[in-house]
Order: sequence, then structure tokens, then C-alpha cells
Amino acid sequence: MKQKELSPAPAAFNLENVADLYIRVSTTEQAEEGYSVEEQETKLRAYCQAMGFKINSVCVDPGFSGATMDRPGLKELILDAQHGRCKKILVWKLDRLSRSQKDTLILLEDVFLANNCNFISIMESFDTSTPFGRCIVGILAAFAQMERDNIRVRTTMGRVAKIRKGYFSGSHAPTGYKFKEGCNELLVDPYTSIMVREVFQMFLSGMGLSAIGRHMLNKYGAGQYDWGKNTAIRRILSNPVYMGKVQLKGELFNGIHEAIISEPDWYVAAALLEHNKAIDKRSYCFSLGTPGRGDNLLTGLLFCGDCGARMYARKVSKAKKKYICHSVARTSSVMIKSNNCSNRIHPYTVEELDTLVVNEIKKLSLDRSYFDSMVERCQNEAPADFSVLRERVAEVDKQMDRLLNLYQTGLVGLEEITPRLGVLKKEKKKLQQNLVSLDSAEAHRSLDSTWEELQGFSAIVDSGDLETTQRLIHSIIDKIVVLNNNITIYWSFC
Repeated sequence: MKQKELSPAPAAFNLENVADLYIRVSTTEQAEEGYSVEEQETKLRAYCQAMGFKINSVCVDPGFSGATMDRPGLKELILDAQHGRCKKILVWKLDRLSRSQKDTLILLEDVFLANNCNFISIMESFDTSTPFGRCIVGILAAFAQMERDNIRVRTTMGRVAKIRKGYFSGSHAPTGYKFKEGCNELLVDPYTSIMVREVFQMFLSGMGLSAIGRHMLNKYGAGQYDWGKNTAIRRILSNPVYMGKVQLKGELFNGIHEAIISEPDWYVAAALLEHNKAIDKRSYCFSLGTPGRGDNLLTGLLFCGDCGARMYARKVSKAKKKYICHSVARTSSVMIKSNNCSNRIHPYTVEELDTLVVNEIKKLSLDRSYFDSMVERCQNEAPADFSVLRERVAEVDKQMDRLLNLYQTGLVGLEEITPRLGVLKKEKKKLQQNLVSLDSAEAHRSLDSTWEELQGFSAIVDSGDLETTQRLIHSIIDKIVVLNNNITIYWSFC
């Protein structure tokens, strides 16, 4: 509410009967009968008419808590009292002024009474023009504060109980989710959940936070996601909500919402984040499933074809290692996905499986027709993202239309909607670019780039540069699924 300009005190009538009306209603009280702004104003005006008071101003604070003094209507009220524009302050009920005993007494003693302005609460039937009225105000202010404290305790207890039952607690849905209409229940958002999966996939394949941020910024634009800062990526990677959990003071509870990331992947990401605090961010912990120091090319890419758990290299004899499913090895409880995994016997040693994958990549790099046929087969099997992207474009268009309608009807000014319109336009542009990139011509140009990158693969392998070989393999393969004798490679360029 805008503060009105200072003006001299009215002189045409008895100033002692000039009153300011103060009305406050919090967000949660606006729907309650008797608490609404209109109901309070009606009762206060009726009282003034009965008592013969002249109304100077009606100061209103809609949607403001009584726990703070930072309210525009209250500030206007204080200015009127200090500049002698009124000699009476009327409220419907004491807790409309404040729910803090200290704030109430400060307003009474240091503002109203100090400026010869009496305070009247019509529900409690007292005013501060009498000693008894001043005493009662102090007592009632104490009860108002007690009620505020009780509300805080009840709110906290209710929030804790909901979290323990699996409900998300927060005013904003995390990226990847949206709120179910009318409540704080999380639903997976088809568009932004793609971003979350992509962030985890890149991080678990060895990409650093800054590189992930640059990729996301180039692909999706800034929008409402601050991809340029590592904290935005880290916040996603460390949030247990993505594996279907809710958190209360470090304790995790099973959420009622759908998970976007598997528990093993989330725990691996969390462990890697913690690990990176103690080492140079440019190095990678190979044992956690990312490329780096080690001699096993495929660690971090291998998944069990039965239970879906990750696989890691383990010695099975003095001179032989094999990739073993975590559910079979049972060395880490958080990595186990099944107690009955059947993926226990496959003929390949680590060296043999590494060689098999390397040879498959070499075959792709030497035969463009084979490369193109592989791409075609992958694209025929993979679901297209066209529908999700188009739905998001339509939603952005609707948001832009709503903003323009608000401006055209005079509800908001152009300066208020311009920043948001700019963000939406940038997001739409990125969405349209991504749609184009899925088009065959654009995809063909992208495949040409991947093909050129593959041309140097044989030379890199032959050079013995293990780290570069690892990184190239992780850049062109999303995952490898192993089920006994069957090996399935999922290529990132498909």
C-alpha cells in the first residue's frame, strides 16, 4: 500500500473525534468469516458512526502476518499518529494490531499515547484513555503473543508429521517436479525431469559441475534455472527427493512421490560430491563409477541386466578380474537392488569385456555405413522427446499470454511483466532450438561431428593413453547392460 502524502491536520471539526481505522488479515485468515478486510471495515465504520467519530483514513494490511512490524498499512497508521492527523486508533480486535506483546506495548506507549492518540479495540471493549484500559491491553497483548507461539508450535508439529508420512515440505517444487493442484504433493514434470536425469547422467559419467552447467546453459538456456553456478548443479545432485525420499533434520523417509533417479545412482552421486571436497575437482574417483585413475575402462558404465544394479571390477583369482553385479557381490548395502539377482555367471574377464567394447567402437569408426545403421536402429527403438518439448513450448506460450492479458486489463504495469517475458522468450527460443536439433538435418550434422571424433579412436587406444581412452569411451556410451552372456551397448549419439 502506498503511503499517502503528509498533509496538515483537519481543522473543520473536533480533532479529538478523528479516528484512523486499522485492518489486518493474514493469508490463512482471509477466507475465515469475520476476519476478512470487508467484515472488519464494516464493523469499524458502524462503531464510528455510533460514537460520532470522523474517519481520517482506513489503513489496510491484507495478507500480512501480525508477527512483524514491517507492514505498509501499519507504517501509514504510525505516520498519521505522529503528525496529528487523528486522535483515535480503532481496530476490530487487539491481535489485528500485532501478535507480539513487545510490539503491541511499543506501539501503545511510544507511538499512540506519546502522541496523545487513544487506542480502541471494539471486540475487547476497552480503550487506552483510562488506566484500566491500558492495563487490560498489556494483559491481552501477552495472551496474543502466547497464541502466536502456540500457532508456531502447532504448525511445526504438523509439518514434521507430514514429512514423516512422506509428504514434501517446501513452498517451491524442486526442479523436475510440479505440485499437484491444490496441495503440496509432488508430481513428476515431463519436461524438467529430463533436465534432472541429464544432470545425474553427466555427473556419473565423469563430467565436472562447471562443464555440466555450461552444457545445460547452452541446451536449455538460463530461464529460471541458474545453470551458470555450480551450486545449482550441486543442489540437484544432493537432493534426496530425486530418489523418492523426503528429509527432516538429516533423517530420510520414504516419500509418497515418484522417484526420478534410482537410489544407487543418487548415493553414488552423493558419495562423489563428498569425495570431491577433499581432492582436486579436476580429478575423478574411479571406484565410484567415473573415469579417472585406474585400469578398468568400463567402470561406471556397466549395469546388471537382471536387477539393474551397477557392476564393478573384482578379483576372482590371483591373475583374473571380472565385472561383478553389486547385488551379487553384496559388498555395499546401498548398491544392492535385489536379493535374488541371477546375473552370476558370464564368460568375460575385465580385459576381455574391455577389449570387446573397444573393438566395437573401432568397427564403428572404420565403417560409416555400419555407424549409420547403428544410429538408425537406436533411433527407431528410442522414444522421441518431441511431444515433451512441444508441450513445454505450449505452456510457455500460455504463460506469456497470461502476462500480456494482465497488462492489457491494467492489472499490472509493463515494467512488472517485462523481466518475466524476457525469461520466457529465452526459454522458448532454446526449446525451439532443441526441437530443431531433433530434426533429421540437424541430427545428421551432429552425427557428422561424432563420426569425426571417432576417427581418432584407434590412434588413441594404440598410444596407450588410458585416461583419454576412458574419457572418449564415456563420452560416446551412455551405459552397457550385461546379463550373463548378453552384452548391450547404449550409445550416447543415438
